[in-house]
Amino acid sequence: MTDLMALRRKMERYRHRVDREANALKESYLALERLHDFYGSLNSKDRLLADQILGEWVLSDDENVRFDAMSLVDDFSIVTALPALKELVHRLSASVAPSAPYELNKVSRVIGDLIAARSHPPPEQ
Repeated sequence: MTDLMALRRKMERYRHRVDREANALKESYLALERLHDFYGSLNSKDRLLADQILGEWVLSDDENVRFDAMSLVDDFSIVTALPALKELVHRLSASVAPSAPYELNKVSRVIGDLIAARSHPPPEQ
């Protein structure tokens, strides 16, 4: 099993577990906080793999998975997710789902933030 496949399985299992826990506790943002902590704990090699996985999650059919992925992409400025986000824009533009316009606005904002972050990296310390 490749490192990517192993991390994908680990992330999917972890997300599923923390999502169930958050739902049981009726604390919807608990899962997202734990996913942020998980991502933040990864070493640089695993982060590169996780970034690829988050790009896959951005295109998930599950709106909740997409929401979590976009939050991580936005908060950690994962510019490698831009192609997936742009593909999601096309999907949402053609969607008749009631939530599509709202999600489209969010995706567009995240894309704008990532492009701005890529154009203006933070100063080195």
